[in-house]
Amino acid sequence: MVVASFADRLQSASSFPGCYVRWLLLAAWLAVPGCRQERTTMPDEVMTASGSQAVRMVDVTGEVGLNFVHHPGRIGDYAMPQIMGSGAALFDFDQDDDLDMLLIDGVPQADVESTSRLFRQTANGTFEDVTLSSGLLNQGYGMGVAIGDMDNDGDLDVYLTNYGLDRLFRNNGDSTFTDVTESAGITNPSWGTAACFFDHDQDGWLDLFVVNYLDYFPGSICEDGGGRRDYCGPESFRGTADRLFRNLGDAQPSGQIAFEDVTVAAGIATLAGRGLGALCRDVNQDGLPDIYVANDMEPNRLWIHQPDGTYRDQAVLRGVAVNRLGRPEASMGLVHADLNGDGRQDMFVTHLRAETNTFYRSDGDGRFSDATSAAGLGVPSLSNTGFGAAAIDVEHDGDLDLFIVNGGVKRSPDGRQGISSDHWSSYVEANQILLNAGQGTYELLPVKPGASQSAGGFQQAREVSRALAAGDIDNDGDVDLLVSNVGGPARLFRNQSAKAGNWLQVRVVDADLRRDAVGAIVTVEAGRRSYRQEANPSSSYLSSHDPRLHFGLGRVARYDRIVVQWPGPQSTVEEFSGGETGRAVVLSRGSGRVIQRSTPEANPVSDALPLDDQGASTDGAGSE
Repeated sequence: MVVASFADRLQSASSFPGCYVRWLLLAAWLAVPGCRQERTTMPDEVMTASGSQAVRMVDVTGEVGLNFVHHPGRIGDYAMPQIMGSGAALFDFDQDDDLDMLLIDGVPQADVESTSRLFRQTANGTFEDVTLSSGLLNQGYGMGVAIGDMDNDGDLDVYLTNYGLDRLFRNNGDSTFTDVTESAGITNPSWGTAACFFDHDQDGWLDLFVVNYLDYFPGSICEDGGGRRDYCGPESFRGTADRLFRNLGDAQPSGQIAFEDVTVAAGIATLAGRGLGALCRDVNQDGLPDIYVANDMEPNRLWIHQPDGTYRDQAVLRGVAVNRLGRPEASMGLVHADLNGDGRQDMFVTHLRAETNTFYRSDGDGRFSDATSAAGLGVPSLSNTGFGAAAIDVEHDGDLDLFIVNGGVKRSPDGRQGISSDHWSSYVEANQILLNAGQGTYELLPVKPGASQSAGGFQQAREVSRALAAGDIDNDGDVDLLVSNVGGPARLFRNQSAKAGNWLQVRVVDADLRRDAVGAIVTVEAGRRSYRQEANPSSSYLSSHDPRLHFGLGRVARYDRIVVQWPGPQSTVEEFSGGETGRAVVLSRGSGRVIQRSTPEANPVSDALPLDDQGASTDGAGSE
């Protein structure tokens, strides 16, 4: 079957008897005020908990020349891939030290004939469509994207998931790409969604994990709770197994790329699921990369890496399979970050309307507890269907805030949103900013009355949003946001928030491998606090973020030091001296002071040597 046939089937699917579904909504849901799918003309201007700073995310889509509209296919067929939306990526594909954009479309258009659209950032900060000249041409019904340097040649390659056959593109280093899917041995005929590059076997070559959704049958007819034709839900179809592809690396002739499917050998094939999100991170801090998969309406998976190279699902044992009531939810977007400031990496998962988004607080040793209610993250999410999510320190006060994009998958049950004739008006929802109020709690920010600036804001748009990618687009030291929408334009939001503190941007590279050190754990110590992140851009929903790590540090003029636990079987820990904040630094493996050749269980903060006279000791802050 050719790839293009999937898009054809999607647009011309005929009715199929059976598979009629009514989704029963819980009585606990909170109604979203009715509106048409339109945009206001004012930015988000919201006050922090202290009331002293303004958070402003300004829509600069038109200003930078970003011209992308998602094409879901023929409206009225209610084909399921339409409502799932498509992904986005921020990465420097041409190595000119600024971020470019990759936006994934649904069906090809005559003027481009590709469902991947690549936009290069120019010297003046605007974007130009270079899809055709780049050769990054995808003919399948586009879904998600993963970015990584799979051949260790210093530039970033692209993997695209599709409803249909996925595609792998090699970056040629001259602003062009070559489709190497077949020659590299990549075959994934299932409905691919999220994906991530990571070094599964720690041999220095990035491997590939692909999440697959469900076995959808085109032409299936489903209904909403009012008996009207609507998009089918996941429970109407069987799940499928995810795939793990091992990069053969040095085993191949020079310049040749090859992968082998090790799904069965690694134990991943033992459990099927309806997967939508993925994280490839060291969840239990044992020095081995693990895999977390967000499944739709069934328990999530946490594949813990075993010493023999296989994986075992320990999601139930570690508290991240279901919510605190023991119920699986419609999991979509993922965040892995220290949300409560205790030095441990927590998990945040977005869910369906009438459910709550879930905050899995890390209890240490790779175990988690559902702390959603205590963190104030439950009630704000009940009325929305969350997809993409990102944790960023928007105002640089030293803690992480949450940004969530929303959009329905079923028609609004009371019809109040569907007052216009536009097909998508019954699915639109507002996006959300939840500001970290300290002590592990969050507050939903309303738009400040009377705001009167020019461009529309992040929370004011009511669209069917899906992907959310975060990165410093304009290299000014704060994090901007890229949002994709079903059947609508992509939006770029520039961070123009008043700042309460300073920042530091860190990129970690392995000079021997000539690429970013994916899997490195970076700890910045400043002002007697520790801030920790792991380098891997894949998270959110079908998206890839800026690979550079961004730290808000509060009101400190200098950082004391940076400690990097490098990936690999030796897990070497290096210390880099402190310096002034408000700058970007590049740390190369082997250029720091080795303070530990750690065992897997060692902690790079608590076991590190004392600071020199450039900064005070952290007294073990942030240790696990």
